[in-house]
Amino acid sequence: YAASMWTISINSAINDGENAHYDESCSSTLASTFSNGAKDPKTGVATTDLYGKCTKTHSGTSAAAPEAAGVFALALEANPHLSWRDIQHLTVLTSKRNSLYDGKNRFFWQMNGVGLEFNHLFGFGVLDAGAMVALANDWVTVPPRYHCEGGTYNTHRMFRKNETLHIEIDTDACNGTDTQVNYL
Repeated sequence: YAASMWTISINSAINDGENAHYDESCSSTLASTFSNGAKDPKTGVATTDLYGKCTKTHSGTSAAAPEAAGVFALALEANPHLSWRDIQHLTVLTSKRNSLYDGKNRFFWQMNGVGLEFNHLFGFGVLDAGAMVALANDWVTVPPRYHCEGGTYNTHRMFRKNETLHIEIDTDACNGTDTQVNYL
């Protein structure tokens, strides 16, 4: 489910920027929001609770996902023409690394092919509602998604720990067809 192209995977970070003990690393994580990480019961997320009451101890990814949904709603309010792909692009382009860190030093920030930093715990960083709404106001919708068969690889190879496996697949990106890939 988290790796579905229609899903925006959100993780949580403790208020001081450390990952929470329950966070899972995943290449599909697109961004994070802050939560108390269950470390300090006085620093949770304030929200409604059962029986018409409020709580200040809502935390974890249970708090992170609704926070992200609220940010996405603000972006959609600013520009109702945004598509699901636009929200993904806006998330990547406006999330901030801030002082996020893995307290166990397992997952480090890396640079991707277009020069953006990402982390398997935090995605592209913490959502920035102000930056996302500002960019959404003037956002031009990305082109439709096309499906292009890129080729196949049918040779059996062994995966070995700590070794690189290099595979090449030739493709013409469906050149000359209605689904020619010119934009990712």
